[in-house]
Amino acid sequence: MSRYILSILTFLFPLFASAQPGITTAYDEPADNYAYDRSGWARVNDGLNLTWTTRDEHALKYEAPAAPLVRDTTVRAWRGERIGVEALLYTTKPMQPLRVSLGTLAGPDGGRLSAECGQARFVRYVLSDEKEGCGANPRTSTTRLRPDVIDRDEPLSIEANSVRPAWVTVEVPRDAAPGRYTAPLLVSDAATGRALAAIVLRVEVLGHTLPASADYAFRLDYWQQPFSVARYYGLEPWSQEHFDALRPFMEMLRRAGQRCVTATLFYEPWGEQSNDPHGAMVKTVRLSDGSWQYDYTVFDRWVEFAAGCGITGEINCYSMIPWNKTFRYYDEALRRDTDLVCEVGSPEYEALWTPFLKAFAKHLRTKGWFDRTAIAMDERGLEDMLRAYDLLQRTVPGMKMVLAGNRHEELVDKLSDYSIASGQRFTPEEISRRRARGWHSTAYYCCSEPAPNTLTHSLPAENAYWPLFCFANGFDGLLHWSFIDWTDDPLRDSRFKLFPAGDTYLVYPGPRSSVRYERLLEGIQAAEKARILRERYTADGDTAALQRLAAALDPFAEGVPNPKKPVAESLNELEALLNNY
Repeated sequence: MSRYILSILTFLFPLFASAQPGITTAYDEPADNYAYDRSGWARVNDGLNLTWTTRDEHALKYEAPAAPLVRDTTVRAWRGERIGVEALLYTTKPMQPLRVSLGTLAGPDGGRLSAECGQARFVRYVLSDEKEGCGANPRTSTTRLRPDVIDRDEPLSIEANSVRPAWVTVEVPRDAAPGRYTAPLLVSDAATGRALAAIVLRVEVLGHTLPASADYAFRLDYWQQPFSVARYYGLEPWSQEHFDALRPFMEMLRRAGQRCVTATLFYEPWGEQSNDPHGAMVKTVRLSDGSWQYDYTVFDRWVEFAAGCGITGEINCYSMIPWNKTFRYYDEALRRDTDLVCEVGSPEYEALWTPFLKAFAKHLRTKGWFDRTAIAMDERGLEDMLRAYDLLQRTVPGMKMVLAGNRHEELVDKLSDYSIASGQRFTPEEISRRRARGWHSTAYYCCSEPAPNTLTHSLPAENAYWPLFCFANGFDGLLHWSFIDWTDDPLRDSRFKLFPAGDTYLVYPGPRSSVRYERLLEGIQAAEKARILRERYTADGDTAALQRLAAALDPFAEGVPNPKKPVAESLNELEALLNNY
């Protein structure tokens, strides 16, 4: 084992324990002390109940649903669209392990969608707080279970007087014949296979077609955290087993339209604020004679692995300005890792970065990656950004730099990918100018937005809000800081000491999807639909249709919730318009 890998293990993984329970097997949900209103169970039909339900509200585990049973529902979809529908099981009696399954979707003229197009899975509950804002929050926060984890195909028992959501996913093939397809959603006894309840799903496939996610115009950039997966699964970083464990999560990102690869050049660009520190992907060694040596093995494998998962866009490398302005390298003379703390632009800073950048650029050109790669920063100040940019251009003219942070006029014509906070805007002229250069202008949200957000306790429709916010404001796409930065026990407890629950990750070990991920994808697809229709209406000169579309998008433009109109209502109205062209 190389000293570099050993160094990572020393800092990140002092002990590789066996993989945690729940990765690929059933697991127990946690208890909570929330005071549920259980009075409604006296009015529930005895035994097991099964109904279609709204996707826009959290079904609390121990509160009886008040809505009437819905046995038949119809949803509309474009070809190439992934849709989600929610059902609800609830019972007054304990139920031994049950399975939920979706039958084959049978369509017009005897046609069928393949069995792989549709699936049904139970939704599991996870602990969530209701914090607002970033950082350690001294205010007492309510803690309760929220339904979010879309489980693997596992049987599940149901307690008496409790609720269990089920999530149905249908991936409509891009070559599906338009028409109405029908399938039963079945609940059966896991031991005997005997059907216990059934309701009907109808999917009306429309004539329009979404492009493949790799061809979306909308640009998604969710930062990756490979070290979290290694820690949770108990795997040696960068082993084949680690890459195998990472693959399904990277493919989930690619399915949502992910473009960028998140790479870390030095140890922990974000000052160890995450549950799992980010290790360096480039081994930097100061030799005894004072010269520098670099090993790109991990970096190369990571970029090549991401490409194998379909993520082939920008390689954003963090960071020339880490949060604590500390750079860790191995000192051969001292025989240990050494931290250099220095200000941007100082002699020590330039002595570190000048040879690094020259060598890195040479390596990137050898690999054919130079044009894809950018030096990336997160929420850094203007003066430091200008100093770093100046050094980069003096050292490697033409190398790209990107930032997620505040909008500064001085940087608009310097950064090839500029993501600004949701409360800020580029001017239309700036976006047009940047787009003409092939540059990207995006927005990001974080824990500072109480709502809308994609936190565990956020209303489900809020997860679809942000892609539409970006589209409504002319941004090219959306950035968020973490996709799989897991807590210690992510399947049971999404709370993290520094941030509101769910801010650090969107999907779960297993791999398991989430209601939040599925609704985010819904918003991305809605933005693509809106783009396609706007282009069509513009080409046709249909000003009335353009005005209707603009009016439907208007509620998503502000970045804050409308107190008079819930996000779900605006989203459902927009979807109806997009599906009734």
